[in-house]
Amino acid sequence: MLRGKIMERAGVLFYERGFAATSIRDIADAVGISSSTLYHHFTNKQEVLHAIAVNFMRDFVAETTVVLRDTSRTPTERIRETVRLHLTISDDRRPELVVGNPIRYGLDQAQRRDAIRLQTEYHDAVRDVISQGNAAKEFDIVDIPLTTMALLDMLNGVREWFRRSGPLSLDQIIDRYTAFSLRILGASPAPSTG
Repeated sequence: MLRGKIMERAGVLFYERGFAATSIRDIADAVGISSSTLYHHFTNKQEVLHAIAVNFMRDFVAETTVVLRDTSRTPTERIRETVRLHLTISDDRRPELVVGNPIRYGLDQAQRRDAIRLQTEYHDAVRDVISQGNAAKEFDIVDIPLTTMALLDMLNGVREWFRRSGPLSLDQIIDRYTAFSLRILGASPAPSTG
């Protein structure tokens, strides 16, 4: 329970101030405990960052890969749902998105491998659906690895600028980014209903 609260408050501080600018004392104060109590749960700030990153990625991968691996749905349906999940989870859990530089520079090599392994699992599941869609002629792609990276970079970029107070709602962003994603994939147009 206390470990979870430490991770939650640390995630907010890392998000608001940055990993480097947040101290163990800052985290302990935010939780309302002493630094020595915090050290009973985590040996250092790096271990807190690792726990946050892996916890988030484990949950994210579990939610998205169940959709991506669901072969009872078409590749287009799986991509649509994955775009929605990717953007929704990223927004709902924004303070836990300690990716990029904090993971590259804040974690040791073994800890980085944990986070990167989970990111790779998601990347590979997206790539596999794109490949399946291409084989089924739902998508029209020349370079599957590059298209996968482009799609994921586009989705990951939303967390950098999207704010709920902005001119577009999250649902509007999801609709537009779903359309962008399907265009990137060269998706076949939906059959006419009229």
